[in-house]
Amino acid sequence: MNPILCQALLQAELPTGKGRALLKELGPFGDLAFDRLRSHSSLSVTEKKRMSVCSLESLQAALRLGVVSVGFSEFSESLKNWPENPPGLFVWGDWKCALEPTVAIVGTRGASTYGKAVSTKFAEAFARAGVTVISGGAIGIDAAAHKGAMAVEGKTIAVLAGGVDRLYPALHRGLFQQIRGGNGCLVSQFACGTKPDAFRFLGRNHLIAALSLAVVVIEAPERSGAIHTAHRANELGKQVFVVPSNIENLNFRGSHALIRDGAALVDHPDQVLNSIGVKPALDIPFEKPMGSVAQKILGVLSTSPLAVEFILERSGLPMSDVISELTILELEGRIIHDAGGYAVKP
Repeated sequence: MNPILCQALLQAELPTGKGRALLKELGPFGDLAFDRLRSHSSLSVTEKKRMSVCSLESLQAALRLGVVSVGFSEFSESLKNWPENPPGLFVWGDWKCALEPTVAIVGTRGASTYGKAVSTKFAEAFARAGVTVISGGAIGIDAAAHKGAMAVEGKTIAVLAGGVDRLYPALHRGLFQQIRGGNGCLVSQFACGTKPDAFRFLGRNHLIAALSLAVVVIEAPERSGAIHTAHRANELGKQVFVVPSNIENLNFRGSHALIRDGAALVDHPDQVLNSIGVKPALDIPFEKPMGSVAQKILGVLSTSPLAVEFILERSGLPMSDVISELTILELEGRIIHDAGGYAVKP
């Protein structure tokens, strides 16, 4: 897609379908089409005003960095079926990863140690199976998902709430560079140079849902962007999965509400993979040595289940460390969990 037209159309924030209709009429004729577009009779006064401040300087700077525009013909099937899909997207990195099976992992910025551990391990399992992990690039659950995918050299996409060149949050500049420099990409439905204003995050969440075959909610309060993403995915006919936690944890009340409303409860990433028709990767041998926390926990466990309170008492470790490490050990297949507690896998 011509990047100049993409910049102008996204800057105008046109209603669904209008942008593609204008593209079809004007054709791919660069600057000439851009001039015709700005004065097109079908544009409203507001749309013309938005387009009048279209920054071609921001676009040219982004293009020099390696940003490209992607048109409808290059969209994944999942995105093509989104009724609200934009006339184009801006992408920084390898867009081909969006054409692979995709699963979104979403959750709160104020994530617990447990939530981040689960996000990381689910992302690792998805990436090992060849699934692209999609999230929003935020701190907390999002960052853990991106890092988990990259830790096993997998593919991941960060969907941004501003221009693809306006990296937010700024503290994730290093993370974003790793994503676009590896097997993933940054994606935005907004014009280059667009600030990540608060109202744009809802659109970002909708794009996450549209790009994904399924959405996994790890840790989400009752009012959160993750819940909006899950609801939009459900409206689009996508599968929504929820990882549960302690019922007293307020950060999981939105998650648990989704389960009550019909979302599927999952406690292992293979359950998600099986549901979207992707074969889980074979078990990976444990090559790196265990940390001291894992060693202490395994030291107090046997093949007979032990409740968490006894693990805490016998190990002398903080609860947050124990809960996080138990999650990791279980997902790695080192231990098993039932109603009686945790035990070493026979």
